[in-house]
Amino acid sequence: MDVVTQSLLKEFAESQKIDSLPQSDQFEAFINYIVVSDIYPEEFDFNIVATGQGEFGIDGIAIIVNDAIVDDEEQLDDIIAHNPVLQIQFLFMQAKTSSSFDTGDLSKFFQAVLDFFGEKASFQQNDRVLELQRIKNRLYASAAKFVRGLPKIALYYATTGTWTDDRNLCAVRDGFLAQASTLHMFAATSFHPLDATKVQKLYFQTKNAFRVSINFGQNLSLPEIPNVRESYIGLLPISEYLKMITDDDGNVRRRLFFDNIRDFQGDTPVNMSIAGTLLSETSIEFPLRNNGVTIVTRKLQRVGPQFTLEDFQIVNGCQTSHVIAANSDNENPAIMIPIKIVATEDEEVTRNVIIASNQQNKVDQESFWALDPIHKSIEIYFESKAGDQRLYYERRPGQFNTIAGIEKVRIVTKDLLLKMYASIFLEQPNQVGRYYKDLTPLIGKDIFSPSHEVHSYYTAAYIAYRLEFMFRNRRMNTEWKAFRFQLAMAARLILERELKLDPQKKRSQVYCAAIDAVMADPDKAQAVFEEGAEAIKQAITELSELGAGLDRRSAKMRDMKEKLRSLILGARPVSAKVVAHPTRGKTGSGVSKVRAGARSPGLKK
Repeated sequence: MDVVTQSLLKEFAESQKIDSLPQSDQFEAFINYIVVSDIYPEEFDFNIVATGQGEFGIDGIAIIVNDAIVDDEEQLDDIIAHNPVLQIQFLFMQAKTSSSFDTGDLSKFFQAVLDFFGEKASFQQNDRVLELQRIKNRLYASAAKFVRGLPKIALYYATTGTWTDDRNLCAVRDGFLAQASTLHMFAATSFHPLDATKVQKLYFQTKNAFRVSINFGQNLSLPEIPNVRESYIGLLPISEYLKMITDDDGNVRRRLFFDNIRDFQGDTPVNMSIAGTLLSETSIEFPLRNNGVTIVTRKLQRVGPQFTLEDFQIVNGCQTSHVIAANSDNENPAIMIPIKIVATEDEEVTRNVIIASNQQNKVDQESFWALDPIHKSIEIYFESKAGDQRLYYERRPGQFNTIAGIEKVRIVTKDLLLKMYASIFLEQPNQVGRYYKDLTPLIGKDIFSPSHEVHSYYTAAYIAYRLEFMFRNRRMNTEWKAFRFQLAMAARLILERELKLDPQKKRSQVYCAAIDAVMADPDKAQAVFEEGAEAIKQAITELSELGAGLDRRSAKMRDMKEKLRSLILGARPVSAKVVAHPTRGKTGSGVSKVRAGARSPGLKK
């Protein structure tokens, strides 16, 4: 492995707290992370795309359905039930630390992917790959919802060597692509060899804000506007706009459209009309027929007609942009795109521009929840913490990418906070593990309400961080990850009981500070989570007639949540024994004890 890639891998492993793993495992996680990050704009747990030990030929699989990474069957069932249209992308990753591309390993990768799209696996695969294959089968059973196109698949094979278009490797690749096309299951199939240079580039993209320079000669500077550094309106050549919105392979940079309220809607009548205009003999009239695109950028440099934008979002014009990209090979280079550029770092201005730009279209008001002012208040409160209690609330995707030294595990996304808050303070862990967007009617009322104190949001995030700390440091078995939302709820209930906290004041600073103090001590926190695990074990035993087990399905049972709550807060103890740390095999100095139903000497008010 070259010195640059090795250095980047080391930085990644340290930021993700996996530097104790073998280098080959680190590299697999590294590749899974940088590949999916290029497609999926939000911070995510790379473990959900890892295939784990015992797989054949594939190190990572990401199934993205309607902009959500699907990692279990029940979650998919809810998505299918709630959506009339399914847009699907399959990503397959294989990583080798070797300094060359091997035809045998590449063939194995291709054959494993083809086998994945069979009804049943022919190769010996582990349970994780088989579960993802069942998810694939359920998706294709709902093919009637593929109204905007068949699924797309992309394969990424990474080594630390150099891809030179070797004749044998290309023959293996072309054979796979030809075989995949005969299945008639995909709208598009692509293969991406990742050598050291491309691996380094993808990693740097996860850390740096996107920057682009365009020639914007036909522009008009707008009058001075409060809290806006500068703003322009004008016409941009279509070739310059494509430079902004597509990568080197011609794919749309989806992360540029995260602040756009609606994702691309596919071949709707409106979008087909846009395409018709672009490809017609009257395409020069496009600026007269299209409302154009609005761009909000945090950094803007101008030298004559040359505009350099950095850390920007296209907040209106997602449909237009995707149609332009899809038809780029046949478009008239003389076409001009109406463009509005707003340079500001003011959050309220940005919020108002996004809302105003999108209210011209039919958009549900619930779609604007991520713009509510409470998120800024939560971010400021997170900033007030220091040391091991410091967390980072990511209101915008990639917000902390350019800041060195931040551990990725300390970054809390809006979606993660929504799930954890609903689990811990609303006691709905069974809901968030399914199609958590069912929670959106609660936003503004029970979650992210303007009247809420922000302490409880930090506490929810800190419990989530400490639990992930337990998993990554192997202080808790990863089999409990399926029950992570139940464990988070259990932790609050256990501490409420042990510290005699008032449940009627669970959002108060006093209540939350008491929980935070326990979570700040890894040993005490571990004892709490272990007692929660014991309670879950007992709940599974008592619900065995309903088929409960240590699996994802049971974690989403309403009966499981109710049973767990009653065991923790009920009169009878969860367990009569003192739970010791299995990683140390002893109790004593620095190791807390938690006895169910009795005050623990390790937990103090």
